[in-house]
Amino acid sequence: MRETEYKETRNLIFHIDDIFEIRNLSGIQISPDGSKIVYVRTVSDLNQNTGQDYIVLTSTSDKKSEILGEGSSPVWSPDGLSIAYHASQNNQTGIWIYSLKNHTTRFLTAVYESSYFINHLTETNFCWSPDGQYIAYVSTDPYSTPEAQDNQIMAVDRLLYKTKGGWGRPFFADGYTSHIWIIPTHGGEPQIITPGDYNEHSISWSPDSTQIAFISNHTADPDNNQNCDLWTVSIDTKKIEKLTHHVGTAFQPSWSPDGKHITYLATTSAISTNDSPADDTHLYIVPAGGGSPQCLTQVLDRRIENIQWHPLGEWVYFCAGNQGSTSLYRVSISNNEIETILAGNSQVQEYSLAPDGNSIAYISTDITHPSEIFLKKASEPSGVQITAENKDLLDERNLQEVKEFWFDSFDETPVQGWIMPPRSLQDLKKYPLILVIHGGPHNMFGYSFYPFMQLLAAQGYGVLFINPRGSSGYGQAFSKGTVLNWGGGDYKDLMLGLDYAIANNSWIDGEQLGVTGQSYGGYMTNWIITQTNRFKAAVVDGGISNLISFAGTSLYHSLMESEFNGSVYDNFSLLWQWSPLRNVKNVKTPTLFLHGTKDNEVPVTQAEEIYIALKKLGVTASFVQYLEEGHGWRPDLKPKSRYDLYNRVLNWFDEYLK
Repeated sequence: MRETEYKETRNLIFHIDDIFEIRNLSGIQISPDGSKIVYVRTVSDLNQNTGQDYIVLTSTSDKKSEILGEGSSPVWSPDGLSIAYHASQNNQTGIWIYSLKNHTTRFLTAVYESSYFINHLTETNFCWSPDGQYIAYVSTDPYSTPEAQDNQIMAVDRLLYKTKGGWGRPFFADGYTSHIWIIPTHGGEPQIITPGDYNEHSISWSPDSTQIAFISNHTADPDNNQNCDLWTVSIDTKKIEKLTHHVGTAFQPSWSPDGKHITYLATTSAISTNDSPADDTHLYIVPAGGGSPQCLTQVLDRRIENIQWHPLGEWVYFCAGNQGSTSLYRVSISNNEIETILAGNSQVQEYSLAPDGNSIAYISTDITHPSEIFLKKASEPSGVQITAENKDLLDERNLQEVKEFWFDSFDETPVQGWIMPPRSLQDLKKYPLILVIHGGPHNMFGYSFYPFMQLLAAQGYGVLFINPRGSSGYGQAFSKGTVLNWGGGDYKDLMLGLDYAIANNSWIDGEQLGVTGQSYGGYMTNWIITQTNRFKAAVVDGGISNLISFAGTSLYHSLMESEFNGSVYDNFSLLWQWSPLRNVKNVKTPTLFLHGTKDNEVPVTQAEEIYIALKKLGVTASFVQYLEEGHGWRPDLKPKSRYDLYNRVLNWFDEYLK
């Protein structure tokens, strides 16, 4: 299907242009009196090849909205009269404050961000002190200067010298460290309260506004481990105290309303990674003055995230993925009893508790709906939709639902999958099927809006997606299913799931199969085409082909240590065993490789190695490099690059499957 047909059915078919009309919502914060919600609307401009964030304010009663300006990370003042946010305007980048009383904006302080990457759960956040007198924020020291270098020469003497590359981001990490600063909310001179040689981040005020909890790694070689701990610092004395000493990684502290405890997320493995740990995070609580941490969520065998205290201090709220859904829960700090607050065939992406505890604003998505904001009152069983950011687009498009299924894998492990039929499914007609594989490997597919899958279905393809072992949302044992076994059990899960889908859906043409994936999904696509020739076409986006060279060139070299239990230099034979390149002579499948040249997470050389091998072996292959782009299909990919990528994927599958 191409331009002419697009125009004739534009009012029905979801197509590439629609992807750039979707409004993505984030940064939700409910006001102290519960009457308003502030959030971030992210939009793309395909013509200008840009993306933009807008601060939006909406009423919870009449649902009327207004744009306050460009920016991100909005935070309410304790009195509800102002909103602080991060923005770049008038040649000043940092924290701005919007007054709801007189509708004016003023610049508070500059924020300087380091390009050094710590881990995915790091928060370089800012927040008001509970008494409203200060804003604390994370920034580098503008007065410290790393050693100057010739701009044509890069001298390296540290382990983590790369950063997350991509448009507008450097390729190499700078020499700055991030620290905690405070500044009076009325303005004044910022003061650093955690000077030193370590990175501090992920901050939370004590309720009496005298201390800040934060996360930091104070080991001798922070580049070479993930042993982050929970710390506190006094605003007056700047005395720093270490609260935790356990093995593992701590994340995202949150101080209790009564000031007696601090909760945080943590993993407990001695060997971990800054990318996608196999260990599920759990919710821990520790006395604010120090003591033994206790796990509050051990009975819930799921990956915990996004923790917030109820204002009464009796419960801690959190999200957890569960069999493709992301639900909202709360746990009692007195007896560890866990209650489900929001659940269903959807994913709660973010939420914000009203200070009186009587309502929850949250962002939710499902298979046929991009993110929207809902409000749930404590007295009501479900939420009421507040925004309709994507209604106009969705009212004019036919979107495909999915059918969930379960099957028993080779070792009787239950595995979950979904199948999305092609548009206008007709009886007695056969359709090609695309297997889409998620990244991670510890990510999770499920009840979320996937524009790429809707695009494939609109073009007449069935779409199959499965959560093989290694996926989160099914418990710790399942999440660790890929450890020491990349491409082993998860490959069998995917192939058996594919067999199940074909056997139970008569419309699938079992001879016209395609496979694609991004990041670890790209690795699995590379692995699959070296193990079987049943697929007639493959597309690999940001995929790994050689685990040995990946371990030495990736920003996430610790991923190989975490997944293969130790030093890669003691594991070369195992890493080579699970490298797709080892079996490249088996490949017959026409394969398209897509990769960003500034991808430090999976370096572009991973695509080069297997592409060159296929060309040498006479296998049909094409290699498209996106100059200056980073890793994968993420929203920060430039719109024109995303458009080109999706179009090439469709053309490749059209050529070899239709």
